[in-house]
Amino acid sequence: MKKSIFLLLVALLSLGGCSRHIDSPDVPFNLSEQPPVPIGLKLLHTVDGLDLSWQISDSSAVRYFRVYIADSLDGAYRFQDSTTEFSLVIEGLSDAQAYYFRVAAVISGAVEGEKSQVVASIPGLSAVIINNEDKYTNSQSVSLSFVVPVTASLMQISEDSNFAGVNWQTYRATVSKDLSSGDGVKRIYVRFQFGDGSASEKPVSDSIILDTRAFIDSTYFTTSSPNPVAGEAITFFVVTHESGGTAYISFTGVNQLNLFDDGSNGDFAANDGIYSRRYIIPSDLEIVNGLVTGHFQDGAGNNADNRPALTRLNIMKAPAAVMLVATAQSSSVIRLSWSQATDNDFASYQIYRSTSATVNTGSDLVTIITSRSTVTYTDENLEPDMIYYYRVYVFDNTGLSTPSNISSDTTQVNVAPVAVRLAVQVSGTSSILTWTINGDDDFGSYQIYRGTGAGVTDSTATLLTIINEQSTATFTDTRPTTSTYYYRVYVFDKQGMRTGSNEVAAP
Repeated sequence: MKKSIFLLLVALLSLGGCSRHIDSPDVPFNLSEQPPVPIGLKLLHTVDGLDLSWQISDSSAVRYFRVYIADSLDGAYRFQDSTTEFSLVIEGLSDAQAYYFRVAAVISGAVEGEKSQVVASIPGLSAVIINNEDKYTNSQSVSLSFVVPVTASLMQISEDSNFAGVNWQTYRATVSKDLSSGDGVKRIYVRFQFGDGSASEKPVSDSIILDTRAFIDSTYFTTSSPNPVAGEAITFFVVTHESGGTAYISFTGVNQLNLFDDGSNGDFAANDGIYSRRYIIPSDLEIVNGLVTGHFQDGAGNNADNRPALTRLNIMKAPAAVMLVATAQSSSVIRLSWSQATDNDFASYQIYRSTSATVNTGSDLVTIITSRSTVTYTDENLEPDMIYYYRVYVFDNTGLSTPSNISSDTTQVNVAPVAVRLAVQVSGTSSILTWTINGDDDFGSYQIYRGTGAGVTDSTATLLTIINEQSTATFTDTRPTTSTYYYRVYVFDKQGMRTGSNEVAAP
């Protein structure tokens, strides 16, 4: 029996605990004596539960303690845990639920003594909140509010976690606190004594950044070219080295262009205190020696003095674009027409052509027109049944240009010219030829052939003349002899297709 008691004591004493514990398993005791009753029970609120501690008048005969828990003062107490220490951390409790505790001492022979008086509390979160969880403040005076699991009676508040020289004060749900001077992170520590006799095991804390001033190091911008124009980019910067604020720039024509410090909209790095933005110049903006000014308000609400950029901003306004329409008129001709340029510094229209949908100043230059009032052009000698794309660039006197829309059309399919009807009269030694007029849009020429026998063709007969004027419909041939001659008129179009007239003979 003694051996069993000894082994039990060794096992119990091997459990970890606090600094107060029962030292020896060999303390003599009198079994007729009742185990002492634990006294001075206290509860400390921990992050995960409650820390129950107690005292005892005589620990010489005590082997260990048994802790009991109930859900009400008069409820049934159930066994919670045993320990050789004078304290026990109890976890896994429900927040906002009241718990009641009693402790009994156990001596040799597993004799359990009378349970202690009851101690009770409600586990839960304790916290201090500065200025409703604001990250920044620009005032040394802040508001503190508290979260407690049970009604508190006293509290200590300090920026020192050791609470050196800080007195306990009556608990209030909200209080004002003056922070120490100097910008930077301020941490407030608070510990509580609760109305049920429990207390905080460790202080709770919250922090806030005291920031009483803001400033701008520099304001500047970079451009994609020395004198940027519409469609090009400008990147603006306001350097503060303080993240969490708001910044913008202003310049002629733009009152507030918000900048970013989150890595978006052209900002290079998030939260580095350098606010920036990539800005695409709109088509209607022109600035000469404009002043660019940076503005900044930090996260605490402090406004920095505005700081202008050292470099002036110049934005050149390119000429206004014209609207272009291309219309095919024949198998070899496309007519172009466009709206008139409106800029006073007009220099020229430059027309570019391509057989692909991409048309720019690297495409074929069709012509340059220096008269602003000239708004049409006929592009000739094109291939039949082919799509052509056009663009008109308006240039000003500074060399800036703006392209029109791209317009296209397909030349007509080429067909043989309409034949003319030929007639002849003989007058002495002359043959007077007349024919009907060809009305084709792609007319090229009339070519008149003469042969000494029937069956005149352009490859076997003699070419007498070529007439390029479409309205000319007569020709007089001086006959070399009185023999009979045969005539035919061929109509050629601009692509070289031809059609022969009827053949006539002159006796």
